Amino acid sequence: MPLPTPNLDDLKFQKDLVDEARKRIIHYCPEWTDYNLSDPGITLIELFAWMTELMVYRLNRVPDKNYIKFLELLGLQIKPASSARTDLTFWLSVSLPISEDNQQSVIIPRGSQVRSDSSESEEIIFSTDRMLEIVPPKFYQLRKPTEVNKNYYPRLGIETFYPFDRYNPKEGDMFYLGFDLENKLEGHILKFNFTCEPTEAVGIRREDPPWVWECSMGEGQWQEIPLSKYQGEKDTTGGLNNPTGSLVVYLPLEAKPDVVSGQNAFWVRCRLEQRNPAQGMYTESPRVLQIEAYSIGATVPATHAITLNQEFLGTSSGEAGQIFHLERFPVLGLQEGETILVEEHRIGEVVLVPWKHVLDFSISSRFDRHFTLDEASGQITFGPSVRQSDGSVVQYGRIPESGRNIYFSTYRFGGGSNGNLPVNNLHTITTSLAYISRVTNLIRATGGRDQENLDEVKLRAQRELQAQKRAVTAQDFEQLTLDFSRTIARVKCVTPKMDQVRGELGIVEMLVVPAVTDSLVVGDISRLHVRENFIGELINYLDRYRLLTTHVRVREPEYLGIQVKAQVVVDDYSNPTTVISRINQHLLNFLNPLVPYPETEEHDHLLEQGWNGWPFGKSLFAAEIYSLVQRVPGVKYVLDIELFSRPINPKIESNNPDEKSDPVPVEDKVIWVAENALICSLEHEIMVVALSDVHRE
Repeated sequence: MPLPTPNLDDLKFQKDLVDEARKRIIHYCPEWTDYNLSDPGITLIELFAWMTELMVYRLNRVPDKNYIKFLELLGLQIKPASSARTDLTFWLSVSLPISEDNQQSVIIPRGSQVRSDSSESEEIIFSTDRMLEIVPPKFYQLRKPTEVNKNYYPRLGIETFYPFDRYNPKEGDMFYLGFDLENKLEGHILKFNFTCEPTEAVGIRREDPPWVWECSMGEGQWQEIPLSKYQGEKDTTGGLNNPTGSLVVYLPLEAKPDVVSGQNAFWVRCRLEQRNPAQGMYTESPRVLQIEAYSIGATVPATHAITLNQEFLGTSSGEAGQIFHLERFPVLGLQEGETILVEEHRIGEVVLVPWKHVLDFSISSRFDRHFTLDEASGQITFGPSVRQSDGSVVQYGRIPESGRNIYFSTYRFGGGSNGNLPVNNLHTITTSLAYISRVTNLIRATGGRDQENLDEVKLRAQRELQAQKRAVTAQDFEQLTLDFSRTIARVKCVTPKMDQVRGELGIVEMLVVPAVTDSLVVGDISRLHVRENFIGELINYLDRYRLLTTHVRVREPEYLGIQVKAQVVVDDYSNPTTVISRINQHLLNFLNPLVPYPETEEHDHLLEQGWNGWPFGKSLFAAEIYSLVQRVPGVKYVLDIELFSRPINPKIESNNPDEKSDPVPVEDKVIWVAENALICSLEHEIMVVALSDVHRE
């Protein structure tokens, strides 16, 4: 049981202050007989009661201030806002290579800024996380798996190339296009121009051939890459039956070289696979005369941030514990080259010397050029002088010499939920870039969260005191994972069963749900995918705290998509459109790992207090949906509820949306959910039915 907290503000304005003062009038001033509100004396009583209430209110804030001071003693600080991330795709104004003799590349510098056009209140800018070099593809391999030792590329234009079995094409036939490793092609947009011998459709549907295009992901792994359907990039090859035609593929950022037929290269392959009977199947192989490959653009990761260079902070006073402030904050985590620069004399010249960023000065000597940075407030602190128990004074960290100017080389600031932008919302490049025609974000920007508030800090303090910066129990792992990044919304630590880890012991798995509430609002469940680079960073972070005998794995939970089809009768004088919208919002809040519309629940109170998303492993009963829909304001009767489900793989939803399966009807009254799985909401169908129509049936 928690210790009781005294309420110092227990005096009520009217009952305990004004009324009590009026009762004492007859004792201290019996000649005072007018107690009406119009009397000046009563007005003075109310004035002093109001001033007393303000004093008591301020007194009641003393425990909160003490709580905050205790948090500071523990070294806890408010976590800054996290920045949304997305991928920016740049298109070239000219294809690369420009000519056979001109193999130049196009460079987009790190920190290049792209602005959103939809924000009216404030400017939202995304900056590229690294330098992007768009290079021409060096196409030099054309192979078939049935002829391991033969490269058809040098023979193009001399003899006809048959990409599939010449007389009897069948599923599984494929051909490979290989590119030299000298030019790295991950994230590039490749355009292939085909010259073929014109043929009839030879058994296929020209607009939808029975093939799948894939790229190498390393270690024998392949990922499907859908052909582009954007204007000017659609497939015009007619299944390689047209005399000339082209198609465009977008290589993922995770694309890697691999070894095919003994050749290490970046590979793109085309594989015969009939996914729809209407596609047909080749009765004979197409005949290819020439293949040309060009780069028409590329993709690079970007963050909701603005980069500032060489900011002047001030001049050192030569005192210990100096504090300076950056002009803009919150500051994103410092990267290589982002640091403090302090003027120093070297061989008769004044030079700028970089200092090292540290979390604290506990191991800093008086000679170490160290500083700390509070990312939330942009406060920079140099080492303090601390008096010891024996009276001596110890300097932690070096003090900048008096009169020396202090600069910050480069830093990035930004963040917040306003950076969670929809698709195709970033268009304007703030500076001119050579050979770049346009830019946009082809995926939603997600991961932006506002700065941590005081209540969240208090809850985190309780959890951190229990964890003590070591990972032993499942709760320790969960708390450390949540502390790693504000882009993580939920996490569960599980221990796989023996048959799942093939006899390995000491394995713990972290099931991570990213903070993508804004994406769930619009039904974009693909953003629940956790990227490989983020998983690697999280594992490296948890390695600092785990036991030596413990091995950590990070993955996404299993997701089960649920669709609800409901027929309802609305109350008289209720707007059917409003009721349908409200039902959809409550279903999204209930059937999702996160709560997309918290304000709706605060207003209607339909879900239990503290509901932060569907619990891991909780099964769904049809009766729960009936009960929820019936309690939605404006719903008079629930006539019928149908449930549909399908498994969800966020990575497939993102990369191969055409592979999504259709939800299947649920016959039972309960949907059983696996122990470490979560339910995810699909698009629901709510129909309003008139009660008179029901009687007529």
